[in-house]
Amino acid sequence: MRAQGLAIRELERVMPTKANKSELNAGLSLKANVSDVSRTIAEVASSIESKLNFEEVQGLLDDKVSKNDLQYLLSNKISVEELQKIMENKANSHEINLEI
Repeated sequence: MRAQGLAIRELERVMPTKANKSELNAGLSLKANVSDVSRTIAEVASSIESKLNFEEVQGLLDDKVSKNDLQYLLSNKISVEELQKIMENKANSHEINLEI
């Protein structure tokens, strides 16, 4: 009898913290169902399949110019001033040829 009384008191203590049927249904309606989970898994799988693999990324990195190479190439390029002088000389020589 004593064990029954303790069990009943324990149930009375826990009952107010339990959800009723409508609360349970409302909570369950917010959960993802099988089709939601399946759709998400399919989206993730599709995303993973469209990603570059290691070899593709390595190939892209190999094709890029290094910083040192870029600095070297830029240091050897023609300046704006030099290009303007060349264009002026060309225009001047073209005018001279037209006058002849």
